[in-house]
Amino acid sequence: MNVKIQQAFSIMLYVLLFVIFIFSLTLFWPAYKRYVGMKNDLAALNHELQLKINESVALNREVHDLEHKPSAAEKVAREKYNLCKEGEIILQYEE
Repeated sequence: MNVKIQQAFSIMLYVLLFVIFIFSLTLFWPAYKRYVGMKNDLAALNHELQLKINESVALNREVHDLEHKPSAAEKVAREKYNLCKEGEIILQYEE
């Protein structure tokens, strides 16, 4: 009889451990999914931040060149506003 009680106790212990495992899994699974989602969002935001930083550096470099290099200002005037120096002839090719 003692062996049967010990076997029943072991089975109940395993069932109780299984129930505790399932219960803890149902508690922590949503938090884990939320953590993974936030981690993915953070990675995407860091990537977007790096793109914006690169764009900012390029724009700051362009502003610096426009303020300090006459050739850069001349290039913008020629390309964006179709301006030319006196006596120059502009040839435009259409594709």
